[in-house]
Amino acid sequence: MNDWERLTPARIVCAGDWHGNSFWADRAIRYAAEQGARAILHVGDLGYKFAPNFLARVQRALEDTGLLMGFVPGNHDSYDYLDPREHEHGCTAIALRPNIFYLPRTYRWSWSGVTFLALGGAHSVDRLWRARGEWWERETITLFEAAKAANGGPADVMLCHDVPDGVHIPCIEGNPHGFPDSEIAAAQQHRELLRRVVDVVAPGSLFAGHYHCRLDTTLDDPAHGYRTDVHVLDMDGGQLTENLMVVDLADLPVARGRRL
Repeated sequence: MNDWERLTPARIVCAGDWHGNSFWADRAIRYAAEQGARAILHVGDLGYKFAPNFLARVQRALEDTGLLMGFVPGNHDSYDYLDPREHEHGCTAIALRPNIFYLPRTYRWSWSGVTFLALGGAHSVDRLWRARGEWWERETITLFEAAKAANGGPADVMLCHDVPDGVHIPCIEGNPHGFPDSEIAAAQQHRELLRRVVDVVAPGSLFAGHYHCRLDTTLDDPAHGYRTDVHVLDMDGGQLTENLMVVDLADLPVARGRRL
């Protein structure tokens, strides 16, 4: 058991995309501490290429506040940086710094009786305008990872980057940024794959980012017998209260199959 799994927080903060913005990260971490959180769960697009100065500033802010932070991968996080560390350590909370933990896809853990499943990743609809090394083939959940996540059974919380199919996201309605139809279709396929996992895991809560907007809604599926509270978090550069969500673990709904 590592320092991440030994933690027993009563209150945490979930955070949306930071995109390697060290100034914003510092502000967000200190805000989380002011709210009484003991840990930050980040939904991906955290560090982009994980520049040493970015990681150092995040580490320092976490040291100053006594918090730990864990993150799932987004689509704009360097897998050239993350994959070798996962290959070395396996599917566990991987310490990039003493207080910064990478949470690979399908990793599960428990805090204060609440079970979590990490399943980050999304499709980059802007990849045609980015060079290789600015997007990565590993950015999306694979069929193997989806099957492994589903086979693990229920979890109270899913920590994702993408949002499952069936959740209406007003800020992307009508493709306002004019992304190619082929990329929109690929993104939709990824959301459908994530939904297949959600149908089995049936989490009480799901936290995500990626869409650069703030949304609180529910995903109801009577056929599979679950209801999931979905929280989509905004990006850096806006309002802290839209990018961050304070969560008391005792208030989280539990997964189907644990307690209704």
